[in-house]
Amino acid sequence: MNYPHIQAQTQQALQSVFDPQLNSRARRFLRSAKADSTLNAYQADTRIFVFWCQLHGFDPLQTTHHHIMNFLADQADGILADWVWLDKEEGKGELRNGEPRKPATLVRRLAGIRYAFKQKGIHPMPTEHAEIKEMMRGIVRLGDNRKRKTGALTLKPLACVLDEIDTGNLAGLRDYTLLLLMFSGALRRSEAARIEVDDLNFVGQGIRLRLKPSKHQLHETEIALVPGKQYCPVSALARWLKQSRISEGALFRRMNRWGQLMQEPLGPQGINLMIKRRTGQAIDDLQVSGHSLRRGFITSAVTAGKPMNKIIEVTRHKDIRTLQEYFDDAHKFSDHALDGLL
Repeated sequence: MNYPHIQAQTQQALQSVFDPQLNSRARRFLRSAKADSTLNAYQADTRIFVFWCQLHGFDPLQTTHHHIMNFLADQADGILADWVWLDKEEGKGELRNGEPRKPATLVRRLAGIRYAFKQKGIHPMPTEHAEIKEMMRGIVRLGDNRKRKTGALTLKPLACVLDEIDTGNLAGLRDYTLLLLMFSGALRRSEAARIEVDDLNFVGQGIRLRLKPSKHQLHETEIALVPGKQYCPVSALARWLKQSRISEGALFRRMNRWGQLMQEPLGPQGINLMIKRRTGQAIDDLQVSGHSLRRGFITSAVTAGKPMNKIIEVTRHKDIRTLQEYFDDAHKFSDHALDGLL
């Protein structure tokens, strides 16, 4: 069956999550209750739901739990599951058929719709109906629940990427420093995007790096960055501060087409695109994402035999079972129970 594409403007009732009666300060505090990445994902999920409703002739604010169940079923089969921007500045795009969505994506889709309904004061919320929860159990049972792990930028591939970067210009020096910092501190892209100059404290042994609270870390934390031999995050950061002449505010910033620094910080998505672009220029067969440097540090540290407690000091894992997966994978063939039995 062919499904027509739809095109619409950005201003939709359900997508305008925050009440227009709130002033900018109230919206800022309300928005800060959740991470930017979470709110951006919710907005994208809600956009797909809104336009799916329009295509089927429903008012998104008047939908029933049956409408939501049909929406989730379509998403699970990849029907009208892809949003494609035609003109992002004008807010024009369309829905297209795509790949079936994983159960985890559908859980987030539902959470985004629930959040929008909650902010609009809709009660009772159709997302809470028992039939939806029962249907989600069926989707989880039948869906593809395999974890897709991104490629790890471990020491060897990271060195290839760093060696290809021309640090003689600001763009190259920024990317070199950022890549090295994210590996050395096992940083998530959202954490790297929020680092400011005041978060760096140069001391005799290296750098004390302050990390602000986030959805992953509810409290402010501090990690240590130590000098390296061939690749040194401490000297790279010092050189970046000197060459960029950034003395306050965001540490890593966007650049215009002429390679000039702008005031706006380099956001998580910009960091993600930079990692993919720089890696692609040096390595052909490695699929990477914003998580690849954090994963690369952990894998490298585990392979090198570093103690788990010292790795956690850098990675700040709250659940040791997550880190244990890296140790199990690194030693999967060591002292195997089958060894010598056959």
